[in-house]
This record gives sequence, C-alpha cells and structure tokens, in this order.
Amino acid sequence: MEFKSRYTKEETAELIQWFKSHEYENELKLDKAQHITDLKKSLIQFIHIASTQYDNPNFAGFIYNLFRIREELIKQGKVKG
Repeated sequence: MEFKSRYTKEETAELIQWFKSHEYENELKLDKAQHITDLKKSLIQFIHIASTQYDNPNFAGFIYNLFRIREELIKQGKVKG
C-alpha cells in the first residue's frame, strides 16, 4: 500500500480484519530503525487508531505502518495460517 494522507473506512476495515483473522509472531524487525518487540500489544494501539482515525491525516502514519507491518509479516514468512 502506498502512503496516503487519508484512508477509507473500507481500507482500514479490511486491514483490521486481516490482523484479526491471522496469527503471527510477536516480534518484527520492520526496517533498520523499527524493531517491534511486542507486536501484539502495539497492534492493539494501531488498530484502535485505524478504526477511529482513518480519515484524519494526523494519524495516517500509524495506519500506513499497519500496512507495512502486514506486508513485512507476509514477506518474512511470519504469518501462521
């Protein structure tokens, strides 16, 4: 997903549903600067933001990170099921 300043309700709902319907490892190195040691706890916060602030440009970075996290989990083979 390309970065956008606003995301639609449908885009965020699909993203949230993906995280709810998959199992994944609890640690993820997203890039050189971001290493998430408690992914499940972090996702609770990110998902809350995505579900309530999807059309607020101030929170677009958090939502974009959710898309990046999903892509990296898939790319790194850390998705179970």
